[in-house]
Amino acid sequence: MAQPYLPAEKFLSRKQETILLDEDFSSHRPEKPFHVATTSSVRLTLYDTVVCEPLNLFSRFKKGVCSIDFRHDGKLLAIGGDEGKVRVFDVEKTTGSSKVALRVMQASQSTVKSVHFSPRGDTIFSLADDGKIKQYRVADTAYGVNAVPIIDIQAHDDAIRCGAVSSLNDHIVLTGGYDHKVRLWDIRSKEKTMELDCEYPVESVLFLPGEQLIATAAGPIVKIWDTTTGRPLTALQAHYKTVTSLRLATNSTCLLTAGIDRKVNAFRTTNYSLIHSWSMPSPILDIDVSRDDQTMAIGMGNLLALYRRAEIKKETTATAMIEDKRSLVRTSAPPVKLAEKDRDTRKVEVVAKNADKLKIPKVDKMLSNFKHAAVIRLLFNGKFRSSVDAAIVSYLRVIVMRGAIHRALSGQESSVQKYLLIFLNHHLFKTQYFSTLREVTVAFFDVYAFEKLDKDVVKQVQRLKVTLSRELEVQKMISSLIGSIDLIVATTKINVKTSTDLVEDDDVFGEPTIRAKDLDELKPSDVGPKDIEDQEPMQTV
Repeated sequence: MAQPYLPAEKFLSRKQETILLDEDFSSHRPEKPFHVATTSSVRLTLYDTVVCEPLNLFSRFKKGVCSIDFRHDGKLLAIGGDEGKVRVFDVEKTTGSSKVALRVMQASQSTVKSVHFSPRGDTIFSLADDGKIKQYRVADTAYGVNAVPIIDIQAHDDAIRCGAVSSLNDHIVLTGGYDHKVRLWDIRSKEKTMELDCEYPVESVLFLPGEQLIATAAGPIVKIWDTTTGRPLTALQAHYKTVTSLRLATNSTCLLTAGIDRKVNAFRTTNYSLIHSWSMPSPILDIDVSRDDQTMAIGMGNLLALYRRAEIKKETTATAMIEDKRSLVRTSAPPVKLAEKDRDTRKVEVVAKNADKLKIPKVDKMLSNFKHAAVIRLLFNGKFRSSVDAAIVSYLRVIVMRGAIHRALSGQESSVQKYLLIFLNHHLFKTQYFSTLREVTVAFFDVYAFEKLDKDVVKQVQRLKVTLSRELEVQKMISSLIGSIDLIVATTKINVKTSTDLVEDDDVFGEPTIRAKDLDELKPSDVGPKDIEDQEPMQTV
């Protein structure tokens, strides 16, 4: 049973007036004593995890420090930062005022985001914002720009944010960048052996036990990849904001993930199930666990938290082992007494109906076990009958969406091929089924295009060809009819518009009418005396 972590103590980094402490990375020393090295702006501090006090302070940096790595023996410490320099310190001998770096290499003109010792400890890798991987010899005494790298590779088109070196092979390096790519490099040939697209800027990468699998943190998603095929095996979505750090714990049986959503999650590396989750007071930038699995350091901006495993008291354990035997005996429910009027009280047995078991169809069980070929055989063996054709199409759609339709159709018997083609003949051109059945039809001909088919299957293929030709003729007729209708509608619109333009305001429609204006415009010669007498005298109002 896993023991819980308890907070040992929390430290607040010192602040300067002109510098905002927005970086805090931590790393455990790999050998006893398991000290913790942390960076905060222009300071590098070494803490004792037992007494929770600073042991050493390195502050001779002009710009921020943002990456740390201990050598496998814990005697040397490499750091990188905004100056673009890689510095190597002797952890045991640099005390007092003589905190001078043993080696200084000018690795880049931009920020060095990640530094890593090789497993043997004789070389050091620099991963910088200019997208380059550089390898230096630790024994090289050249200073600054005079230090010539052994290897210089342009690895990414954008900044390299993280990396990892194989513990089994010094020549294998894993890098992750802000170009959303994770690449595996063989530095001997200077060529990438694998490239993965993570869809988000990559914040952390990690080799898993055996190094056949790797873990990547990009955005809020942690993915587990197979290095042999380059395909993702699973995606862990336990965070809702960017994941910033990945670490292994408990003899590599536990994967820890931390993010700016202030969460630390622990997953089993066997089935990647979630074991436990912690909440922190601030967004987490980095996390590390000591090799003895007793101390966990969490860097959160200007806050450092040290956690130590809780000790199990022997008294509590002994008390827990001595339990009351009565509590271990399984007892039945208390008896129920039934009291009715004018009758004696009697004991009755309470019987409850068992819940109805949900019967899952055989096809659904096969799909849940990813037996796609068996599903095809069951659907089209001539015996399976579904009351609704939509059910068969829905099963086929699941296989198509999983990208397994080609594998499911290959190697099927002639009878299965025959009944599948019969089904396609009847339902291919139904609107609601067409998108799915079209994929099935294309996959069928991709698989069996160059194979010798049974005569019954060939007959069904010919029928499908005839059906397809008829459908094409119908589509042509419909297209022609639609074109004719569009032409008639367009011509009608033009004619209506033309006739409307010819109509003027003075045009007369229907029977002619005489208005007062027309009478006033008549000449006197046009009106005879008789007409004048017949007119009624005008009244003045």
